[in-house]
Amino acid sequence: MKNRPLWFNIFSVVAIAIAVVSIFTHVAFLRIVTMICLAVIMASLGSFELKKNRKMAFILFGVAAFQVFVSAEMIYIAVTK
Repeated sequence: MKNRPLWFNIFSVVAIAIAVVSIFTHVAFLRIVTMICLAVIMASLGSFELKKNRKMAFILFGVAAFQVFVSAEMIYIAVTK
């Protein structure tokens, strides 16, 4: 994590901690929160890379969009069951 703001580093550590807890507890809510956190991280990385490497930035934005789609589907499945 080179030259990233402090808020990004803190958010990344919190997201990784939530992901680890989610793996061990198998709670559906934590999996949804993990996907949303990872989407925010990917979108942030895309915005950081936008001026340097546009191709990589658009790839990161695509991954973030896919994660938002998957998390929306997870929410829909959790609500309708």
